[in-house]
Amino acid sequence: MNQILKLTKIVVCFSFIATGCIQDNFWKSGVSNGRFDGSLLEYMDAPGHSYDWDSTVLMVRHAGEAMVRLFEGNDPDYPEITFFGPTNHSIRRYMLENDIERVEDMDPAWCAEVLKRHIVKGKIYRADVPAGKPATSGAATGEGGKDYTAIAGNRIHLYSFTEQFNGVEGLGETTVYISSLDSDFGVRNFENLASIDIEPDNCVVHSLRYDFTLGDM
Repeated sequence: MNQILKLTKIVVCFSFIATGCIQDNFWKSGVSNGRFDGSLLEYMDAPGHSYDWDSTVLMVRHAGEAMVRLFEGNDPDYPEITFFGPTNHSIRRYMLENDIERVEDMDPAWCAEVLKRHIVKGKIYRADVPAGKPATSGAATGEGGKDYTAIAGNRIHLYSFTEQFNGVEGLGETTVYISSLDSDFGVRNFENLASIDIEPDNCVVHSLRYDFTLGDM
């Protein structure tokens, strides 16, 4: 990804079912080490971010003025949000698989709905994600963690889990697992986040991995 560093300690799995993660070694995909001076839309549209976000920006604008206001931080109902962002690669793969040539050829209402399924009201940092354990055989999600509701009404489950290091509990790699509980395909657990805790003015961004499939949330 273009500017997202692979941080070293946290692998996040926006578990929306392919288990996965983000590492506190950020992958390249945008600003990865903290604050961005501007709105979420300005962050995605900033120089150097087009490799990851230009199709996402087109999708936001194609979804209509209400969505643009939300991403600009001008929606009074959502002064702060968390965006689990699908990148260009997810959008382009969806378009290729569905014989769609341009973002503008997609249904604007569908674009708005998909984007809303990736947005939670308020800021959720990785440190906010409660500890838990991986799902056991037959279980839909892991133990512990916390459920969140996206602004589209779909539910998201997050938990973190820290591995052992040299036999010592809690010193190894921490993985944040994220699951979509209400996708059209049932419970979905993914390896989807490439970076976390990017913070424009009105938002925290957790970038989904390139292998995320648009529409699975």
